Amino acid sequence: MNLNTERRLVRGAILVSIVCGVSWMAIWEISSPSNSQNNAVLGTKIAVSGFGEIKLFNPQKVDLFSTNIYQDMQLGFQISKPNNDWEIHSTVDELSSSELSSLQTKGFVGGIYVEKNHNKQFMLTIFDIKKDNFVLHDYVDQQISLMESQKNITVPFEQVSPDNDWALFAVESSDSDVPYGEQLLFLKDNRLYMLQYSGESPQTLDSEQISDFKTIMDSFEVI
Repeated sequence: MNLNTERRLVRGAILVSIVCGVSWMAIWEISSPSNSQNNAVLGTKIAVSGFGEIKLFNPQKVDLFSTNIYQDMQLGFQISKPNNDWEIHSTVDELSSSELSSLQTKGFVGGIYVEKNHNKQFMLTIFDIKKDNFVLHDYVDQQISLMESQKNITVPFEQVSPDNDWALFAVESSDSDVPYGEQLLFLKDNRLYMLQYSGESPQTLDSEQISDFKTIMDSFEVI
């Protein structure tokens, strides 16, 4: 795939996602993980993704000399690359000025890709919420219903905090070019943060890939 074609696909994915009201949600094949957990441990909560247990509300202290921890104080998040084989790029770089302006009217404030070998499997997008009493559980259910109306999907797991501050869910499909997708969401101060994995089923990945992907999911925090 040439660069221009890739950029058009990426732009299209972002724009379609905003129309649907959710960042680019892909589909995948995965067995349902073991029973989800939401246990407070020293202020940290535990969720179970397709890549294993991940810690929530447990940001790492940023080492000024670290090249793997990416922190954006203006947007209010941090995330880590597994190693130097991975790169972090702004989603804004993939958009024309007119596309960016259109997205901004829908609350888009920024985002990044966490990618390896130009494979944009992880995308983080941030939106300002322009409605009062935003209910994260209703939002997730609406996105799942929308996808169910468009594709033959199953939902291996759906976890939503009763405190309305985080959610984690997955979808899978056998009739999609991208068979597996997983999304971790944080809601803070009327701002919605969405980390999206789109790719192959965790069942088909080797141990190194599982470790890398878990590192990314586990490190994503609002600050």
